[in-house]
Amino acid sequence: MMLLTQQPGPILDIPMTSEEGLKKIDDAMLRKKMIAEGRSVAPFTTAQNMEIYDCVYNLCTQKSKNYSEEIYEKYLNYLEEWIMDKVIPRLLGKHGAALLTEVTESWSEFKAFADSSYKFVEFLDRWYVPRREYTSLVDAPRRYFCILVCDKLYGQIQEATLSLITQEREGKVIDRNLLKDVFGFMGSEGKGTTNYYEKFEQIMLAEAAAYYSELSMEWWFWRDSFTNYLRKVDWCLIQEEARAEVYPRKKTKAKLLNVMKYILLERNANRWAQKRKAEEITADDQQLLSKYASLSLLDEGDLASVGVEPDQ
Repeated sequence: MMLLTQQPGPILDIPMTSEEGLKKIDDAMLRKKMIAEGRSVAPFTTAQNMEIYDCVYNLCTQKSKNYSEEIYEKYLNYLEEWIMDKVIPRLLGKHGAALLTEVTESWSEFKAFADSSYKFVEFLDRWYVPRREYTSLVDAPRRYFCILVCDKLYGQIQEATLSLITQEREGKVIDRNLLKDVFGFMGSEGKGTTNYYEKFEQIMLAEAAAYYSELSMEWWFWRDSFTNYLRKVDWCLIQEEARAEVYPRKKTKAKLLNVMKYILLERNANRWAQKRKAEEITADDQQLLSKYASLSLLDEGDLASVGVEPDQ
């Protein structure tokens, strides 16, 4: 029976076989899992966390047999098992806001378990993983969640998110914290994972262009005066700017507002200029007119990326 190489210190002062060490790690991972599930289990003390860390260290550095590969795979298996047993079943049959709620809550619970358990195997990321050029264990939770959950459900997640944005534009009350959580996940990055936010931003801008293009045509159909039309545009821009605070990247808000200005004002600048000349502009409207007197167009590449053709 192989013995673990003992390190100086009071925690592991009794020889332990490799089999006992691996079982000790399994028991600790199971306990972490139960804690993350909210069961009535005592939390780990600092000394207990260090005991398991030292156990991993000993198993991965002993000369007789190195268990780094086995422990590396063990941690990944626990991550995959959590997702398959606890996440996937919760998502079945979910749509719309209910799906977004389950995805964000599942990710939060899964990440809490993974982060807590990672403390045991952190040593592998400093020594074993770089040598083998494996996926870092600190990046593994997001990578597994993306591959097993988000990659498969991205279309539904995107549809549900865009639906909430449209509902809010139409005056309905939505859960803005839910949107913030969704964007927070999509905006985070991890090595070897899909950049969901870049994909979503492009679709979101195209949806905004289509929405406000239709709205502009509706206002034109009802023959709004130039100043009344401009008041509506100003109100929409103010509302959209406030809603855009949930986006994790400031550039998204700027892109969105520029798309709106182009669709609502600049695309039909000649038409509105003629209408403005034909109408009497009151002193009260002069400030609003000056607010939009000088607009900077998106470049043609940005317009094309959201499906808008610039006027020639």
